[in-house]
Amino acid sequence: MKKRHFVSLISTIKDSLSAHKNADWSDRKVIEIVAENITNKFAKYIKEQEDLERIGKTQEEFMIPPN
Repeated sequence: MKKRHFVSLISTIKDSLSAHKNADWSDRKVIEIVAENITNKFAKYIKEQEDLERIGKTQEEFMIPPN
């Protein structure tokens, strides 16, 4: 796994935990839902990266330059 993938995973984890900061973490179901959410988001990111690599492009090539 490339460093940028780890950076994306860390960002996904932080965003998800922040979004669920008021959740009842003593409830096992909450933990399962958040873990599944993080896993699904990262799996989608990896799939997108693999698709870009397959066509020889990077995510940066598809970004809109700032005004």
